[in-house]
Amino acid sequence: MFWSNSEILKNLRLIEGKTQKTYLFNDFEPLISLILEKISIKKKSVIALICDNSYLSVLSYLAALRSGNAVLLLNYSTDEQLLRELISTYTPELIIQTNTSYQFDNYQLDYNFIDGLSLQKLNFEINSEIYPDTAVLLSTSGTTGSPKLVRLSYKNVQSNAESIAEYLKIEESETAITSLPMSYSYGLSVINSHILKGASIVLTNETIAQKSFWDLFKELSCTSYAGVPYNYFMLERLRFERMNLPSLKYMTQAGGKLAPEKIKHFYEISKAKNFKFFVMYGQTEATARISYVPYEKLGEKIGSAGIPIPGGRISIMDEDSILPAGENGEVVYSGPNVMLGYAEKREDLAKGDELKGVLRTGDIGYLDNDGFLFITGRLKRFIKVLGQRVNLDEVEKFLEAHLSLQVALPVSDDEIHILIESKNKKDEELVTKIVSETYGFHHSLIVTKCIEQIPVNSSGKKDYPSITKIFANERN
Repeated sequence: MFWSNSEILKNLRLIEGKTQKTYLFNDFEPLISLILEKISIKKKSVIALICDNSYLSVLSYLAALRSGNAVLLLNYSTDEQLLRELISTYTPELIIQTNTSYQFDNYQLDYNFIDGLSLQKLNFEINSEIYPDTAVLLSTSGTTGSPKLVRLSYKNVQSNAESIAEYLKIEESETAITSLPMSYSYGLSVINSHILKGASIVLTNETIAQKSFWDLFKELSCTSYAGVPYNYFMLERLRFERMNLPSLKYMTQAGGKLAPEKIKHFYEISKAKNFKFFVMYGQTEATARISYVPYEKLGEKIGSAGIPIPGGRISIMDEDSILPAGENGEVVYSGPNVMLGYAEKREDLAKGDELKGVLRTGDIGYLDNDGFLFITGRLKRFIKVLGQRVNLDEVEKFLEAHLSLQVALPVSDDEIHILIESKNKKDEELVTKIVSETYGFHHSLIVTKCIEQIPVNSSGKKDYPSITKIFANERN
Protein backbone atom coordinates (compact mmCIF):
# COMPACT_ATOMS: atom_id res chain seq x y z
CA MET A 1 0.00 0.00 0.00
CA PHE A 2 1.31 3.47 -0.92
CA TRP A 3 1.05 4.89 2.61
CA SER A 4 3.62 2.47 4.00
CA ASN A 5 5.82 1.77 0.97
CA SER A 6 9.17 3.45 1.64
CA GLU A 7 10.21 2.99 -2.01
CA ILE A 8 7.27 5.20 -3.02
CA LEU A 9 7.47 7.65 -0.12
CA LYS A 10 11.20 8.28 -0.45
CA ASN A 11 10.53 10.28 -3.66
CA LEU A 12 7.54 12.18 -2.26
CA ARG A 13 7.94 15.91 -1.70
CA LEU A 14 5.48 17.74 0.55
CA ILE A 15 5.61 21.52 0.25
CA GLU A 16 4.01 23.65 2.98
CA GLY A 17 2.40 26.60 1.21
CA LYS A 18 2.80 29.11 4.06
CA THR A 19 6.58 28.74 4.28
CA GLN A 20 7.23 27.14 0.87
CA LYS A 21 9.46 24.69 2.73
CA THR A 22 9.91 21.31 1.04
CA TYR A 23 9.85 18.19 3.21
CA LEU A 24 11.58 15.04 1.96
CA PHE A 25 11.35 11.46 3.19
CA ASN A 26 14.04 11.95 5.85
CA ASP A 27 12.06 14.92 7.20
CA PHE A 28 8.57 13.42 7.40
CA GLU A 29 9.14 9.70 7.97
CA PRO A 30 10.34 10.21 11.59
CA LEU A 31 7.27 12.40 12.24
CA ILE A 32 4.91 9.76 10.81
CA SER A 33 6.57 7.19 13.05
CA LEU A 34 6.17 9.46 16.07
CA ILE A 35 2.47 10.05 15.36
CA LEU A 36 2.05 6.33 14.78
CA GLU A 37 3.59 5.57 18.16
CA LYS A 38 1.12 7.96 19.83
CA ILE A 39 -2.01 6.57 18.12
CA SER A 40 -1.25 2.84 18.26
CA ILE A 41 -4.09 0.97 19.97
CA LYS A 42 -4.32 -2.79 20.51
CA LYS A 43 -7.85 -3.07 19.14
CA LYS A 44 -8.89 -1.58 15.77
CA SER A 45 -10.38 1.82 16.56
CA VAL A 46 -11.67 5.01 14.97
CA ILE A 47 -9.40 8.04 14.65
CA ALA A 48 -11.19 11.29 13.83
CA LEU A 49 -8.87 13.62 11.95
CA ILE A 50 -10.22 17.19 11.88
CA CYS A 51 -7.96 18.33 9.10
CA ASP A 52 -7.00 21.18 6.83
CA ASN A 53 -4.72 21.09 3.79
CA SER A 54 -1.50 21.13 5.77
CA TYR A 55 1.70 19.15 6.10
CA LEU A 56 0.75 17.82 9.55
CA SER A 57 -2.73 16.80 8.34
CA VAL A 58 -1.25 14.70 5.54
CA LEU A 59 1.26 13.10 7.91
CA SER A 60 -1.51 12.33 10.42
CA TYR A 61 -3.57 10.76 7.63
CA LEU A 62 -0.67 8.56 6.51
CA ALA A 63 0.06 7.54 10.11
CA ALA A 64 -3.60 6.70 10.74
CA LEU A 65 -3.71 4.48 7.65
CA ARG A 66 -0.46 2.80 8.63
CA SER A 67 -1.77 2.17 12.17
CA GLY A 68 -4.51 -0.12 10.88
CA ASN A 69 -7.22 1.99 12.51
CA ALA A 70 -10.14 3.51 10.59
CA VAL A 71 -9.61 7.23 9.94
CA LEU A 72 -12.62 9.54 9.84
CA LEU A 73 -11.73 12.69 7.88
CA LEU A 74 -13.59 15.84 8.92
CA ASN A 75 -13.16 19.32 7.47
CA TYR A 76 -11.81 21.84 9.97
CA SER A 77 -14.24 24.48 8.66
CA THR A 78 -17.33 22.39 9.43
CA ASP A 79 -19.77 24.04 11.84
CA GLU A 80 -18.70 23.25 15.41
CA GLN A 81 -22.10 21.93 16.47
CA LEU A 82 -22.23 19.57 13.49
CA LEU A 83 -18.72 18.36 14.29
CA ARG A 84 -19.74 17.64 17.86
CA GLU A 85 -22.77 15.67 16.66
CA LEU A 86 -20.57 13.52 14.41
CA ILE A 87 -18.10 12.89 17.23
CA SER A 88 -20.99 11.98 19.52
CA THR A 89 -22.47 9.61 16.92
CA TYR A 90 -19.28 7.68 16.14
CA THR A 91 -17.36 8.06 19.44
CA PRO A 92 -13.84 7.83 17.98
CA GLU A 93 -11.20 6.55 20.38
CA LEU A 94 -8.83 9.32 19.27
CA ILE A 95 -9.31 12.81 17.87
CA ILE A 96 -6.50 14.63 16.06
CA GLN A 97 -6.84 18.32 15.15
CA THR A 98 -4.52 20.47 13.07
CA ASN A 99 -6.21 23.85 12.63
CA THR A 100 -8.83 23.76 15.37
CA SER A 101 -8.72 23.34 19.14
CA TYR A 102 -12.12 22.04 20.19
CA GLN A 103 -12.37 20.24 23.51
CA PHE A 104 -14.83 17.34 23.33
CA ASP A 105 -16.76 15.87 26.24
CA ASN A 106 -15.44 12.53 27.54
CA TYR A 107 -12.02 13.12 25.96
CA GLN A 108 -8.71 13.83 27.64
CA LEU A 109 -6.09 16.03 26.04
CA ASP A 110 -2.59 14.59 25.52
CA TYR A 111 -0.33 17.48 26.51
CA ASN A 112 2.81 15.74 25.24
CA PHE A 113 1.83 15.45 21.62
CA ILE A 114 3.52 16.99 18.56
CA ASP A 115 3.74 20.76 18.11
CA GLY A 116 0.97 21.91 15.77
CA LEU A 117 -1.19 18.86 16.47
CA SER A 118 -3.76 18.25 19.17
CA LEU A 119 -4.59 14.72 20.38
CA GLN A 120 -7.56 13.80 22.55
CA LYS A 121 -8.21 10.29 23.89
CA LEU A 122 -11.59 8.84 24.82
CA ASN A 123 -11.73 8.26 28.56
CA PHE A 124 -13.88 5.12 28.44
CA GLU A 125 -13.76 1.88 26.44
CA ILE A 126 -15.94 1.11 23.42
CA ASN A 127 -17.01 -2.49 22.95
CA SER A 128 -18.28 -2.31 19.34
CA GLU A 129 -16.22 -3.97 16.61
CA ILE A 130 -14.92 -2.39 13.39
CA TYR A 131 -14.74 -4.40 10.17
CA PRO A 132 -11.01 -5.23 9.74
CA ASP A 133 -10.77 -3.94 6.16
CA THR A 134 -12.20 -0.49 6.98
CA ALA A 135 -9.61 2.17 6.12
CA VAL A 136 -11.28 5.57 5.60
CA LEU A 137 -14.62 7.07 6.61
CA LEU A 138 -15.90 10.06 4.63
CA SER A 139 -19.03 12.14 4.98
CA THR A 140 -21.55 11.79 2.16
CA SER A 141 -22.40 15.48 2.38
CA GLY A 142 -19.20 17.45 2.79
CA THR A 143 -19.66 20.22 5.34
CA THR A 144 -23.37 19.61 6.03
CA GLY A 145 -22.65 17.32 8.96
CA SER A 146 -24.84 14.39 7.93
CA PRO A 147 -24.18 11.40 10.21
CA LYS A 148 -24.14 9.16 7.13
CA LEU A 149 -20.62 8.02 6.29
CA VAL A 150 -19.10 6.10 3.40
CA ARG A 151 -16.99 3.14 4.54
CA LEU A 152 -13.93 2.67 2.32
CA SER A 153 -11.56 -0.28 2.40
CA TYR A 154 -7.80 -0.34 1.96
CA LYS A 155 -8.36 -1.88 -1.49
CA ASN A 156 -10.79 0.92 -2.39
CA VAL A 157 -8.26 3.64 -1.56
CA GLN A 158 -5.33 1.89 -3.25
CA SER A 159 -7.16 0.87 -6.43
CA ASN A 160 -8.72 4.29 -7.01
CA ALA A 161 -5.36 6.01 -6.61
CA GLU A 162 -3.84 3.58 -9.11
CA SER A 163 -6.63 4.11 -11.67
CA ILE A 164 -6.46 7.90 -11.46
CA ALA A 165 -2.66 7.91 -11.73
CA GLU A 166 -2.94 5.66 -14.78
CA TYR A 167 -5.43 7.63 -16.86
CA LEU A 168 -3.99 11.04 -15.91
CA LYS A 169 -0.48 9.67 -16.51
CA ILE A 170 0.77 11.12 -13.22
CA GLU A 171 4.54 10.93 -12.93
CA GLU A 172 7.12 11.62 -10.22
CA SER A 173 7.84 14.97 -11.88
CA GLU A 174 4.29 16.27 -11.29
CA THR A 175 3.44 18.95 -8.71
CA ALA A 176 -0.17 19.11 -7.52
CA ILE A 177 -1.71 21.86 -5.40
CA THR A 178 -4.50 21.38 -2.86
CA SER A 179 -7.34 23.37 -4.41
CA LEU A 180 -9.96 21.20 -2.64
CA PRO A 181 -10.26 20.00 1.00
CA MET A 182 -8.53 16.70 1.74
CA SER A 183 -11.63 15.67 3.73
CA TYR A 184 -13.57 15.69 0.42
CA SER A 185 -13.16 12.54 -1.70
CA TYR A 186 -12.08 14.48 -4.81
CA GLY A 187 -9.48 16.47 -2.89
CA LEU A 188 -8.26 13.31 -1.13
CA SER A 189 -7.95 11.48 -4.45
CA VAL A 190 -5.54 14.17 -5.71
CA ILE A 191 -3.36 13.63 -2.63
CA ASN A 192 -3.53 9.82 -2.80
CA SER A 193 -2.71 9.55 -6.51
CA HIS A 194 0.28 11.89 -6.22
CA ILE A 195 1.63 10.14 -3.13
CA LEU A 196 1.30 6.85 -5.03
CA LYS A 197 3.61 8.15 -7.76
CA GLY A 198 6.07 9.84 -5.39
CA ALA A 199 5.26 13.24 -6.88
CA SER A 200 5.16 16.69 -5.21
CA ILE A 201 2.18 18.22 -3.42
CA VAL A 202 1.84 21.90 -2.50
CA LEU A 203 -0.29 22.06 0.64
CA THR A 204 -2.37 25.21 1.08
CA ASN A 205 -5.71 26.41 2.42
CA GLU A 206 -5.68 29.40 0.07
CA THR A 207 -8.55 29.65 -2.43
CA ILE A 208 -8.47 30.41 -6.14
CA ALA A 209 -10.01 33.83 -5.42
CA GLN A 210 -6.80 34.81 -3.60
CA LYS A 211 -3.80 36.13 -5.49
CA SER A 212 -1.55 34.21 -3.10
CA PHE A 213 -2.91 30.91 -4.47
CA TRP A 214 -1.80 31.73 -8.00
CA ASP A 215 1.49 33.17 -6.76
CA LEU A 216 2.18 29.78 -5.13
CA PHE A 217 1.08 27.98 -8.27
CA LYS A 218 3.57 29.90 -10.40
CA GLU A 219 6.47 30.09 -7.94
CA LEU A 220 6.37 26.34 -7.23
CA SER A 221 5.72 25.35 -10.86
CA CYS A 222 2.51 23.42 -10.19
CA THR A 223 1.52 21.15 -13.07
CA SER A 224 -2.19 20.52 -12.41
CA TYR A 225 -5.37 22.03 -11.03
CA ALA A 226 -8.51 20.26 -9.74
CA GLY A 227 -11.87 21.98 -9.40
CA VAL A 228 -15.63 21.54 -9.06
CA PRO A 229 -18.12 23.40 -11.33
CA TYR A 230 -18.32 26.44 -9.05
CA ASN A 231 -14.51 26.78 -9.22
CA TYR A 232 -14.68 26.90 -13.00
CA PHE A 233 -17.34 29.62 -12.88
CA MET A 234 -14.94 31.53 -10.63
CA LEU A 235 -12.03 30.94 -13.02
CA GLU A 236 -14.09 32.37 -15.84
CA ARG A 237 -14.78 35.50 -13.77
CA LEU A 238 -11.07 35.74 -12.94
CA ARG A 239 -10.29 35.76 -16.69
CA PHE A 240 -8.35 32.53 -16.44
CA GLU A 241 -7.46 32.70 -20.12
CA ARG A 242 -5.27 35.73 -19.35
CA MET A 243 -3.28 33.99 -16.61
CA ASN A 244 0.30 33.08 -17.38
CA LEU A 245 0.82 29.55 -15.98
CA PRO A 246 3.62 28.01 -18.06
CA SER A 247 4.00 24.96 -15.78
CA LEU A 248 0.33 23.87 -16.13
CA LYS A 249 0.03 20.47 -17.84
CA TYR A 250 -3.59 19.54 -17.12
CA MET A 251 -6.79 20.56 -15.32
CA THR A 252 -9.49 18.25 -13.98
CA GLN A 253 -13.16 18.85 -13.26
CA ALA A 254 -15.52 16.69 -11.20
CA GLY A 255 -17.87 17.15 -8.24
CA GLY A 256 -20.95 17.87 -10.34
CA LYS A 257 -21.99 18.48 -13.93
CA LEU A 258 -20.33 21.43 -15.64
CA ALA A 259 -22.48 23.14 -18.27
CA PRO A 260 -21.51 22.13 -21.84
CA GLU A 261 -20.76 25.74 -22.81
CA LYS A 262 -18.32 25.99 -19.88
CA ILE A 263 -16.64 22.73 -20.89
CA LYS A 264 -16.25 24.06 -24.42
CA HIS A 265 -14.86 27.35 -23.09
CA PHE A 266 -12.12 25.66 -21.07
CA TYR A 267 -11.44 23.12 -23.81
CA GLU A 268 -10.73 26.01 -26.19
CA ILE A 269 -8.43 27.61 -23.60
CA SER A 270 -6.60 24.29 -23.13
CA LYS A 271 -5.93 24.04 -26.85
CA ALA A 272 -4.73 27.63 -27.02
CA LYS A 273 -2.45 27.27 -23.99
CA ASN A 274 -1.28 23.72 -24.66
CA PHE A 275 -2.56 21.92 -21.55
CA LYS A 276 -5.11 19.10 -21.18
CA PHE A 277 -8.58 19.44 -19.67
CA PHE A 278 -10.18 16.33 -18.17
CA VAL A 279 -13.91 16.18 -17.41
CA MET A 280 -14.67 13.45 -14.88
CA TYR A 281 -17.57 11.90 -12.97
CA GLY A 282 -17.52 10.24 -9.59
CA GLN A 283 -19.04 9.72 -6.18
CA THR A 284 -17.61 9.37 -2.69
CA GLU A 285 -19.22 5.91 -2.74
CA ALA A 286 -16.72 4.98 -5.48
CA THR A 287 -13.74 6.43 -3.55
CA ALA A 288 -13.98 9.50 -5.81
CA ARG A 289 -13.83 8.43 -9.43
CA ILE A 290 -16.09 6.48 -11.82
CA SER A 291 -15.38 7.83 -15.32
CA TYR A 292 -13.42 10.39 -17.32
CA VAL A 293 -13.36 11.84 -20.83
CA PRO A 294 -10.00 11.21 -22.55
CA TYR A 295 -8.70 14.62 -23.61
CA GLU A 296 -8.38 13.65 -27.27
CA LYS A 297 -12.12 12.84 -27.30
CA LEU A 298 -13.35 15.88 -25.37
CA GLY A 299 -14.04 18.03 -28.44
CA GLU A 300 -16.48 15.50 -29.88
CA LYS A 301 -17.97 14.41 -26.52
CA ILE A 302 -18.87 17.74 -24.90
CA GLY A 303 -21.39 17.05 -22.12
CA SER A 304 -20.32 13.45 -21.60
CA ALA A 305 -19.13 12.00 -18.28
CA GLY A 306 -16.79 9.75 -20.24
CA ILE A 307 -15.69 6.14 -20.12
CA PRO A 308 -15.05 3.98 -17.02
CA ILE A 309 -11.77 4.45 -15.18
CA PRO A 310 -9.26 1.58 -15.56
CA GLY A 311 -10.62 -1.50 -13.80
CA GLY A 312 -14.21 -0.22 -13.76
CA ARG A 313 -17.38 -0.98 -15.70
CA ILE A 314 -20.55 1.05 -16.29
CA SER A 315 -23.99 -0.39 -17.08
CA ILE A 316 -27.35 1.31 -17.56
CA MET A 317 -30.01 -0.60 -15.68
CA ASP A 318 -33.81 -0.74 -15.57
CA GLU A 319 -34.47 -2.63 -12.35
CA ASP A 320 -32.32 -5.74 -12.99
CA SER A 321 -32.11 -5.51 -16.79
CA ILE A 322 -29.20 -3.98 -18.70
CA LEU A 323 -30.42 -1.42 -21.24
CA PRO A 324 -28.93 -0.98 -24.74
CA ALA A 325 -27.03 2.07 -25.94
CA GLY A 326 -29.08 5.25 -26.10
CA GLU A 327 -31.68 4.24 -23.51
CA ASN A 328 -32.00 6.07 -20.19
CA GLY A 329 -31.77 4.19 -16.91
CA GLU A 330 -29.92 4.11 -13.61
CA VAL A 331 -26.13 4.34 -13.87
CA VAL A 332 -24.61 1.26 -12.22
CA TYR A 333 -20.86 1.12 -11.66
CA SER A 334 -18.76 -1.96 -10.88
CA GLY A 335 -15.14 -1.88 -9.76
CA PRO A 336 -12.64 -2.47 -6.95
CA ASN A 337 -13.12 1.13 -5.72
CA VAL A 338 -16.79 0.64 -4.76
CA MET A 339 -17.30 1.29 -1.04
CA LEU A 340 -18.01 -1.38 1.56
CA GLY A 341 -21.29 0.37 2.40
CA TYR A 342 -22.76 3.17 4.50
CA ALA A 343 -22.70 3.83 8.22
CA GLU A 344 -25.17 5.95 10.17
CA LYS A 345 -24.02 5.03 13.67
CA ARG A 346 -20.98 3.53 15.40
CA GLU A 347 -22.43 -0.01 15.34
CA ASP A 348 -22.59 0.08 11.52
CA LEU A 349 -18.78 0.10 11.38
CA ALA A 350 -18.86 -3.62 12.19
CA LYS A 351 -20.58 -4.35 8.86
CA GLY A 352 -18.58 -6.00 6.10
CA ASP A 353 -18.61 -5.56 2.33
CA GLU A 354 -22.29 -5.03 1.60
CA LEU A 355 -22.03 -3.89 -2.02
CA LYS A 356 -19.59 -6.52 -3.37
CA GLY A 357 -18.11 -4.07 -5.87
CA VAL A 358 -21.42 -2.92 -7.41
CA LEU A 359 -22.75 0.63 -6.91
CA ARG A 360 -26.20 1.81 -7.96
CA THR A 361 -25.33 5.50 -8.29
CA GLY A 362 -28.83 7.00 -8.11
CA ASP A 363 -28.03 8.95 -11.27
CA ILE A 364 -29.97 8.58 -14.52
CA GLY A 365 -28.12 8.44 -17.83
CA TYR A 366 -27.32 6.56 -21.00
CA LEU A 367 -24.33 5.18 -22.90
CA ASP A 368 -23.84 6.27 -26.50
CA ASN A 369 -22.71 3.91 -29.24
CA ASP A 370 -19.06 4.57 -28.34
CA GLY A 371 -19.61 3.61 -24.70
CA PHE A 372 -19.48 7.21 -23.39
CA LEU A 373 -21.72 8.02 -20.44
CA PHE A 374 -24.16 10.94 -20.44
CA ILE A 375 -25.84 11.88 -17.14
CA THR A 376 -29.40 13.16 -17.60
CA GLY A 377 -30.86 13.34 -14.08
CA ARG A 378 -31.02 12.05 -10.52
CA LEU A 379 -33.12 9.46 -8.71
CA LYS A 380 -32.49 10.86 -5.24
CA ARG A 381 -32.88 14.30 -3.73
CA PHE A 382 -29.22 15.24 -3.60
CA ILE A 383 -27.51 18.18 -5.23
CA LYS A 384 -23.89 19.26 -5.41
CA VAL A 385 -22.89 22.78 -4.44
CA LEU A 386 -19.19 23.72 -4.54
CA GLY A 387 -18.56 20.02 -5.08
CA GLN A 388 -20.20 19.17 -1.76
CA ARG A 389 -23.11 16.76 -1.78
CA VAL A 390 -26.18 18.19 -0.04
CA ASN A 391 -29.09 16.07 1.18
CA LEU A 392 -32.07 18.36 0.59
CA ASP A 393 -34.33 16.40 2.94
CA GLU A 394 -31.88 16.83 5.81
CA VAL A 395 -31.62 20.60 5.28
CA GLU A 396 -35.41 20.82 5.09
CA LYS A 397 -35.85 19.00 8.40
CA PHE A 398 -33.18 21.15 10.05
CA LEU A 399 -34.83 24.42 8.96
CA GLU A 400 -38.35 23.30 9.85
CA ALA A 401 -37.18 22.30 13.33
CA HIS A 402 -35.27 25.58 13.72
CA LEU A 403 -38.00 27.90 12.41
CA SER A 404 -41.22 25.98 13.17
CA LEU A 405 -42.26 26.79 9.59
CA GLN A 406 -42.93 24.66 6.52
CA VAL A 407 -39.88 24.62 4.23
CA ALA A 408 -39.30 23.01 0.83
CA LEU A 409 -36.04 22.55 -1.09
CA PRO A 410 -36.43 21.45 -4.72
CA VAL A 411 -33.61 19.85 -6.69
CA SER A 412 -31.57 22.55 -8.41
CA ASP A 413 -28.23 22.99 -10.15
CA ASP A 414 -25.29 24.67 -8.38
CA GLU A 415 -27.54 26.63 -5.98
CA ILE A 416 -29.67 25.89 -2.93
CA HIS A 417 -33.30 26.91 -3.49
CA ILE A 418 -35.43 27.35 -0.36
CA LEU A 419 -39.18 28.00 -0.25
CA ILE A 420 -40.62 29.12 3.11
CA GLU A 421 -44.30 29.10 4.06
CA SER A 422 -44.39 32.58 5.56
CA LYS A 423 -45.83 36.03 4.93
CA ASN A 424 -42.87 37.71 6.57
CA LYS A 425 -40.31 38.69 3.93
CA LYS A 426 -37.67 39.07 6.65
CA ASP A 427 -37.66 35.28 6.93
CA GLU A 428 -35.92 35.12 3.53
CA GLU A 429 -32.90 36.97 4.85
CA LEU A 430 -32.97 34.99 8.11
CA VAL A 431 -33.04 31.60 6.38
CA THR A 432 -30.26 32.58 3.97
CA LYS A 433 -28.13 33.65 6.94
CA ILE A 434 -28.83 30.41 8.87
CA VAL A 435 -27.99 28.16 5.93
CA SER A 436 -24.90 30.17 5.02
CA GLU A 437 -23.52 30.11 8.58
CA THR A 438 -24.50 26.51 9.39
CA TYR A 439 -23.42 24.80 6.20
CA GLY A 440 -20.61 27.09 5.08
CA PHE A 441 -22.03 28.12 1.68
CA HIS A 442 -21.71 31.70 0.47
CA HIS A 443 -25.03 33.58 0.57
CA SER A 444 -24.86 34.13 -3.20
CA LEU A 445 -25.40 30.37 -3.68
CA ILE A 446 -28.66 30.41 -1.67
CA VAL A 447 -31.95 31.54 -3.23
CA THR A 448 -34.72 31.96 -0.63
CA LYS A 449 -38.37 32.87 -1.27
CA CYS A 450 -41.44 33.26 0.95
CA ILE A 451 -44.86 32.00 -0.12
CA GLU A 452 -48.26 32.05 1.58
CA GLN A 453 -48.74 28.31 1.09
CA ILE A 454 -46.27 25.70 -0.16
CA PRO A 455 -47.82 23.70 -3.05
CA VAL A 456 -48.90 20.15 -2.14
CA ASN A 457 -50.23 17.26 -4.22
CA SER A 458 -53.44 15.31 -3.72
CA SER A 459 -51.93 13.21 -0.97
CA GLY A 460 -50.83 16.29 0.96
CA LYS A 461 -47.13 15.85 0.14
CA LYS A 462 -44.97 18.71 -1.07
CA ASP A 463 -45.35 19.17 -4.82
CA TYR A 464 -41.72 19.53 -5.83
CA PRO A 465 -42.30 19.92 -9.60
CA SER A 466 -44.55 22.92 -8.87
CA ILE A 467 -42.04 24.29 -6.37
CA THR A 468 -39.26 24.00 -8.96
CA LYS A 469 -41.40 26.00 -11.42
CA ILE A 470 -41.80 28.81 -8.88
CA PHE A 471 -38.01 29.36 -8.87
CA ALA A 472 -37.82 28.94 -12.66
CA ASN A 473 -40.54 31.58 -13.13
CA GLU A 474 -38.70 33.87 -10.71
CA ARG A 475 -35.70 33.83 -13.02
CA ASN A 476 -37.69 34.40 -16.23
